Amino acid sequence: MNAEAAESSIQPAIQVQGVSKSFMQSGTPLAVLKGVDFYASDGELVSVIGPSGCGKSTLLNIIAGLDQPSEGSISLNGRVEERRLGEVGYMQQRDLLMPWRSVLDNAIIGLELQGVSKSEAHARARALLEEFGLTGFENEYPHALSGGMRQRAAFLRTVLADQEVFLLDEPFGALDALTRSQIQEWLLGMWRRVQKTIVLVTHDVDEAIFLSDRVYVMSSRPGRMKLVQVIDLARPRHAEMVTQPRFVELKAQLLASVRSEVTDV
Repeated sequence: MNAEAAESSIQPAIQVQGVSKSFMQSGTPLAVLKGVDFYASDGELVSVIGPSGCGKSTLLNIIAGLDQPSEGSISLNGRVEERRLGEVGYMQQRDLLMPWRSVLDNAIIGLELQGVSKSEAHARARALLEEFGLTGFENEYPHALSGGMRQRAAFLRTVLADQEVFLLDEPFGALDALTRSQIQEWLLGMWRRVQKTIVLVTHDVDEAIFLSDRVYVMSSRPGRMKLVQVIDLARPRHAEMVTQPRFVELKAQLLASVRSEVTDV
């Protein structure tokens, strides 16, 4: 599928055009991203995969406004935004829960930064505790939680910030296989209910296929988008899909694309 043709007929929630990024390393420019084009439509769940070091996290940092591109532009809902910090929800690789704050107080950090009173923020968080599987744990501290619960607490914090776009950077990478499978299904249910746009960076091809509407494959550094694959599996998704012929076919295609990059490095 041609990504540019698809973009022309859709008003994206996120559109990245011609984005390049270089960092200085020992006085020499190191190109991390080169001419990246990418979009996610309103309400889509889109994944980005690729070899280690290809710039996936750098791309999310740029979309989130934590960094600026060396070249190119980023549009949110059709508007080119130079200052994007705080305009999207961002859940990074580690849950980044503050160990001295309870689950409830960790969840409301974004609301507090927006100027919402603590009592109002607590009320909003409590209203979602059951849906996030955290009822009865609101006063616990992060060290007392399982890995899956920590991730749900971190995602609650992201959701409470009430942005239209969520960026998730390897959010389940530290979880064991069973917990990861369970939380993937939980995330799909939550995504259907909140109806937000989600961009997920992952190393797990199965995860990308299972969760996504489309999957982008990035090249080795400097990263560019070399392939965009529509995931034409029915929704709602269920765990048994991973053994279906179409799932296996999609996995083979995406793995071949990723492996060609690893081989070429």
